[in-house]
Amino acid sequence: MGIKEAFKSLLRMGKTGHAPAEDPISIVLLLSESHSRSLEQLREAAGRAFGISFSGDRAARHSVYVRGIIFTLANVGPHKLSFLRMTKPYGAGSAEFQAFEKALPLDSQRRAWSEHQAYMAIDYVEGNVDLDSKYVVLAKLCAELCDSNCLGIYLPRENTLVPGLEAARAQLNKIMSYKNVKIS
Repeated sequence: MGIKEAFKSLLRMGKTGHAPAEDPISIVLLLSESHSRSLEQLREAAGRAFGISFSGDRAARHSVYVRGIIFTLANVGPHKLSFLRMTKPYGAGSAEFQAFEKALPLDSQRRAWSEHQAYMAIDYVEGNVDLDSKYVVLAKLCAELCDSNCLGIYLPRENTLVPGLEAARAQLNKIMSYKNVKIS
């Protein structure tokens, strides 16, 4: 991923008006507390998700590393992912996201959206596979990162919010069942 693509990822923060062909393929973990995972914790989560050891060498086929000052990236075989960790709610201060919250049909969705204080977005940024396969790769990693701090998951491209830890895990498992994706 080049710097240009990484900045595009940052620029989309807090924006709605989802144009599916333009929005990144992403899963956002809505977090109750802001706490940052170390690179080693991210490598361990990737290792559990894909059954392969991950290094910190950015040239390695299986690695999690920092590029520049703010970009955390993962090479998962032929797939490249980026992590964006923020210590504020997703779309904080955006009138569009306030309207989104009010339009959510379930109380549990509105509660997850209003109560989250931070988030981690994992974007699929590079790889030559179909859309379902991209989501499978993201879901495998997100399932390992989804813990008691997670109030739900949000899929920006799909404009879908799945509230609650157990429902989020169930949705991630459902996505993972779509197909077997190669990472070697």
